[in-house]
Amino acid sequence: MSPSYQRRGEIWSKWKRAHLIDSILNDFDIPKFYISNFLRTNSSLNEKKKGYAIIDGKQRLGAIFDFFEDKFPLNPSFKFDDEPALDLGGLFYSDLRLRYPKVSRRIDNFSPTVMDVVTDDTEKITELFIRLNMGEAANSAERRNAMQGPVPTLVRELSAHPFFMRKIKFSTGRMQEFNLIIKIFMFEHLKGFSDTKAKNLDKFAKDAHDWSIEHATDENPMGPYRETSNRIYDVLEKLNKEFVDKDPLLSKQGEIPIYYWAARQFPDKTNELRDFVLEFSELVMDNMRGQRDEQRQGIQELTTYYTLSRTTNDLHSYVGRYKIFEKRFLEFLRAPGRVAGRR
Repeated sequence: MSPSYQRRGEIWSKWKRAHLIDSILNDFDIPKFYISNFLRTNSSLNEKKKGYAIIDGKQRLGAIFDFFEDKFPLNPSFKFDDEPALDLGGLFYSDLRLRYPKVSRRIDNFSPTVMDVVTDDTEKITELFIRLNMGEAANSAERRNAMQGPVPTLVRELSAHPFFMRKIKFSTGRMQEFNLIIKIFMFEHLKGFSDTKAKNLDKFAKDAHDWSIEHATDENPMGPYRETSNRIYDVLEKLNKEFVDKDPLLSKQGEIPIYYWAARQFPDKTNELRDFVLEFSELVMDNMRGQRDEQRQGIQELTTYYTLSRTTNDLHSYVGRYKIFEKRFLEFLRAPGRVAGRR
């Protein structure tokens, strides 16, 4: 599984491994596996005297075997597209075989596409491995996503979460969600808001790459950046349950980090968040319409929030908006006569 010529690979999180199983169960295409075929040549690269060695696909293959061995369950947000009413999130492979054999047969009968490579040239195999893995980043329309290091890899991984796949309602044709995710990632990693201009995001990604050069190991290639990613997953799972598919309230990229931070700070109140965002958004817009069309004086706090929302990449904007948002959210939660989680 790990020949010496294979470049250091990232250790997949449980969420990413489960997402691969999600793709298999829902009949999505899976990338090809590439292997060195030593049965057709007497290669000096056959260090362990085996018939084959994996060039690309080690993490995917390992995830499949681990799922068969009940080492991780399906993600809580998993949906079986053929029968979406089935509640399968959190189930292990043994649960599927026992209770839903029709579903488990999807992975039992899965036939991966395997390409065998015959060569004893280490440089050619290394180049193939790098080209295959760079292909994922090369699809990005944003220069930052082609950078090396933990951050671009984890941002791509986070982009596959159902919150970004199903809930947001803004254009992603040029991978705009990647830009949003790296902002959230930076805030979570730094444990606070920061400027999110291009130069700041580039520096954050570069600093992570520099860290990996100095400190990454085979056992822990992502270090604190993996820990940050895991914390983000926890918050996204809560947000994913609260917002609806293609939610109109998630049409503005600049507002989503504010909602994320509120869910992070008040995890037990996330089920109240959408109701509040709906009410608060209407108050802000009604306040501005009143000042513009009816020459009303308006509420200064709401006017300030609207004004700050027009410069969303500025630290001052994030801090100012969140301060107002949190204050109003707490007032909303304390309002007498409210029904928790009301829609």
